[in-house]
Amino acid sequence: MDESVRQGIVAARYTEMELEGIRCQLRRQVEERTKATAGVLALFAAFDAMLLMTKTAPFVLAAMLVVEGVALYAAWYLQAGRLKSQYNAALRRGYPRLERMRM
Repeated sequence: MDESVRQGIVAARYTEMELEGIRCQLRRQVEERTKATAGVLALFAAFDAMLLMTKTAPFVLAAMLVVEGVALYAAWYLQAGRLKSQYNAALRRGYPRLERMRM
């Protein structure tokens, strides 16, 4: 999240309408970034299909699934989850009465 916008939210410099605009813009960014992780998921599915076709040991397949799950969560958090947590933390500090505006 842009540092100046985050500081503005913490300092409660925005009107409720401006804050709604910021929230909608961030929600669109989160949705776009979440959709982008679908490409990573497709790549992981292709890896898994190759492992199944080569009749890899079940232990290797299970380990690969765990690694893929951790990588997918990390990618999502760094792309989308962090925006949400930064916005919600700033909103809690600057506008504690506007809990309905959380993402």
